[in-house]
Amino acid sequence: MNNRPSYYHSHSSFSNNSLAICKEIQRFESVHPSIYAIYDLIELIPDSIVAQQVRDHVVCIEDFIETTVAHQ
Repeated sequence: MNNRPSYYHSHSSFSNNSLAICKEIQRFESVHPSIYAIYDLIELIPDSIVAQQVRDHVVCIEDFIETTVAHQ
């Protein structure tokens, strides 16, 4: 039988979740400069329709990353 108080498990779980959230935020922040670089490259695409399609895909990727971070 475990002699630890129930709040110990809650605290431990909270600490694990906090660590996971911090790691996910760090991962997101490390990717962000690359996303900005993609936007700079998109500006060099001469075909405006293709540029907009690529931009739309990057926005979807950003939204996915932000949603992932928010739900951690």
